[in-house]
Amino acid sequence: MTTHAELDLRHYGHENAASIRGLLLDIHDEVYEGSDDPLAGRDDFARFVDHWAANREFACVVAYDRELPVGYAYGAPLTPVTTWWSKVTPSPPEDFTTETGARTFALSELMVRAPWRRTGAARRIHDDLLASRTEQRATLLVHKEHVKVLALYESWGYAAVGEARPFEGAPQLCALVLSLTTGGGENLIHS
Repeated sequence: MTTHAELDLRHYGHENAASIRGLLLDIHDEVYEGSDDPLAGRDDFARFVDHWAANREFACVVAYDRELPVGYAYGAPLTPVTTWWSKVTPSPPEDFTTETGARTFALSELMVRAPWRRTGAARRIHDDLLASRTEQRATLLVHKEHVKVLALYESWGYAAVGEARPFEGAPQLCALVLSLTTGGGENLIHS
């Protein structure tokens, strides 16, 4: 694929998530083929997809290059009852972790198929998903061992705020935050 492919970026929400579920799972299977990640199996990932898609504020962007699926990103705003920050260490202050349902967009997944990696497709998908968000900030979790991925997100403006193991069997992850407000907005905590 060319480095400057003309991507068709299509938006989906909670109401039409079922129509893209199979596509999301198929791309995931391709991206994680041969992975030794214990959570990379289709059934485990399907539970994550279903969890996020059940949120009425679920948002997803799928990119296509001449009708070929390139990759996608999806997530949803954190609700006031989220446990997202509860496993982050060191523990951020309460005024940082208090969620309203409109404060923080959690980017759950961003993945791109191999032929379109290193073409700028991931950044275009990411930026398109976040462009219409009204939240103050975005957050995501990255495997601590994936130093190149961490560096990529940091080059996009994300800052580490701690580490987390959000559930039994999960690897150690870095919690990152990106201000979505113009001018930098809110003070981010750096670990």
